[in-house]
Amino acid sequence: MKIALTTGSSKGIGRAIAIRLAKDGYYSIVTYNTDKKGADQTLEKVKKYGEGAKIKLDVVSEKNVKEVFDFIKNKFGHFDVLVNNAGIERPYPIEKVSLKDWHDVILTKIDGPFLCTKYAIKLLEKSKTSHIFNIVSSLGERPDPDYPAYCIGTAGTIIFTKMMALHLGKYGIRVNGIAPGTTRTSMWDTMGGSDDEMWSNFAKNNPLGRVSTPEDIANTISLLLQPDAEYLNGNIIYVNGGSHLK
Repeated sequence: MKIALTTGSSKGIGRAIAIRLAKDGYYSIVTYNTDKKGADQTLEKVKKYGEGAKIKLDVVSEKNVKEVFDFIKNKFGHFDVLVNNAGIERPYPIEKVSLKDWHDVILTKIDGPFLCTKYAIKLLEKSKTSHIFNIVSSLGERPDPDYPAYCIGTAGTIIFTKMMALHLGKYGIRVNGIAPGTTRTSMWDTMGGSDDEMWSNFAKNNPLGRVSTPEDIANTISLLLQPDAEYLNGNIIYVNGGSHLK
């Protein structure tokens, strides 16, 4: 049995990834920090397609991260796929963003992948098909002043992805970044992004005429886990219909 864990999978993109991994035959571990109800809903969907479990994980707590990977080691003895998806956003320009908000966003995007990768390596080494995915964003390359903390956080994750691809290849661990386009999730709604006209304009401005869905990102991860993709390493895969080119 292959084991996969998706951070921040109580909703949105993380939920879609956890479900798709279950469909693909992985034992899919759903994680949450505060949204236990959402994690329960994700796990319910996971179990329609396969096996899985739910576990609380605060990705910026080294103690908690270590406990989670110790649990995987003791229960399964190996590990196959880590998806570093957890992220938060505080959409304030620099004049308005507090130091706490700045740290919350950046630490989740940078410290989270660092800690989860660090404690997953020994387990991933035992797998012949190990893979780490980091969910990033084109904001890490084309910054938006309205999202300064997220731009810095995802830029850090992009270079971390490339660095880990160089370092972990000797263990047979592949590392790739997945960069979604503008994706309508509950996180957008909490930031005031529930306006239908706004989303219609996003779609009109996309080369393929629509916004991305959580399932688009999950499907891309599924593709990269196929044997035919085993030589792909250190890439940033844009799943945005080509909007990063505009």
